[in-house]
Amino acid sequence: MPAPGNPNTTGPAKPAATAPQQVRRLKKGELLFAEGENSRAMYFLKNGMIRIFKKKGDSVIEIDTIHSGQVVGEMAFLDGNPRSASGEALTDCDLVEVSGPAFMEVLARMPDWLKILLKTVVGRLRTASTRIRQLETASTAFDYSSKDGKRSSVYVYLSPIDVMKIATGLLLVASRNGTTTSGGINVRVGLLQRYTNQIMGVPVAKITTFMDILEQCGITATHTEENATKVVLEDIDFLEQMITYLNEENLVEPSKRHDVSLRGFLIMSLIAKHLDRFGVDPTTGLKNVNLAEIRKLETAATGKEPFRVEEFPELVKLGYATNLNIKSQEEIFTTVKPDTFLQNYRLQRVAVSIQAINEQKRKAGGPAR
Repeated sequence: MPAPGNPNTTGPAKPAATAPQQVRRLKKGELLFAEGENSRAMYFLKNGMIRIFKKKGDSVIEIDTIHSGQVVGEMAFLDGNPRSASGEALTDCDLVEVSGPAFMEVLARMPDWLKILLKTVVGRLRTASTRIRQLETASTAFDYSSKDGKRSSVYVYLSPIDVMKIATGLLLVASRNGTTTSGGINVRVGLLQRYTNQIMGVPVAKITTFMDILEQCGITATHTEENATKVVLEDIDFLEQMITYLNEENLVEPSKRHDVSLRGFLIMSLIAKHLDRFGVDPTTGLKNVNLAEIRKLETAATGKEPFRVEEFPELVKLGYATNLNIKSQEEIFTTVKPDTFLQNYRLQRVAVSIQAINEQKRKAGGPAR
């Protein structure tokens, strides 16, 4: 007999409480789950965005974008099959992880909820299957041309058409709905994504990737204001010039495009870096740039020679600079028009960044890890 005041320990044991739901945080670019994994949980997305994608050979099929307030990963969780697609955070995310035991406990109390959930799952499965078939040929682009005139199939994540659509969407939203500030034009990211994704049909993942490129290139800056993410477009005129440039490049023959190699772009970036060191001719408005001086400065800073004179003719051929005037080893001059050169440098910086992303996706067969 238990002692007075002590609880009765001889009664039936109470079932152990199910472990509470876990809050999980993902940084932008982290994987929530990978295609082929076994499922142990589903997730409620409290904040952020998750892209759902599937690999197909060397390319990637963009299936869906999960937003705040939606459930993700429930299909494999319910049917017990391996994950049919991967999920990656497009932004920093907060999720509630619902484990098997926690789900079964809720299910026991709410059988009607199961019916609604299963109905939702079946509908999403059907929609996803249809979407996959539609996107197998539409969500990725292939560049079938090369500068030597040969035909070859190369997977392209961000195609020129994708880039022009996103840039045009940004220009339109900035012009019609943007708020002018001292730093530029404020644009709501949600409005940009709604227009570019829903009307122009560009996957949100591609929009996010290209907006990251613009920020890295100093064309935009991102900030949060009143719980909404906004982009400051710092130079709307350059954005318009970029759209025109990309359109013209897309229309000309491959051999006539202004494609610059990585070595050529390195030389452009070093000239842009040191351009203020050289004076402007008051009559012509041109600058005589001493490449030997730039090379000497960069060699002293890095301990290795940054470029060779033999690599420079590429920029001459593209019309970005004049032929070299070699007076001595210490005086190797080229002439540039400062404003035009810097504009071409900024355009090439965007183009090279796009090429780098496409190459990264091509090698990985999916998103950068």
